[in-house]
Amino acid sequence: MPYITISASAGYSTEQKKQLMERASDAVVESIGAPLPSVRVMLHELADGHYLNAGKFGTQAVMFQVEFIEGRTEQQKDALIAALSRVGFETTGLPESEVRVRLIDFPKTNMGMAGGVSAQALAR
Repeated sequence: MPYITISASAGYSTEQKKQLMERASDAVVESIGAPLPSVRVMLHELADGHYLNAGKFGTQAVMFQVEFIEGRTEQQKDALIAALSRVGFETTGLPESEVRVRLIDFPKTNMGMAGGVSAQALAR
């Protein structure tokens, strides 16, 4: 953990999608100190007509959703939001004002690890 889910409009190149995933992973490691072996990244490409922005179809989208175990500071979260916003802009050209980032904290008792053990039981 953490898990990063990227939702992006159709039309980005294979290289852009690769960069979104790799740079998002790096941003999480650098911003909140997550160990690289625990970071997972998934990219979901939105089909045409599957994104509505301010009442308009046909606009580009990049949204990062990061799920992690509770305990990060507000400063770490702010740094992560800023880093992912930059990644979205630098990789796709979409203005940072249009890149979205959602952070979701899970209580340690609500996150399971390998073998069915909670993060709390593993003292994470």
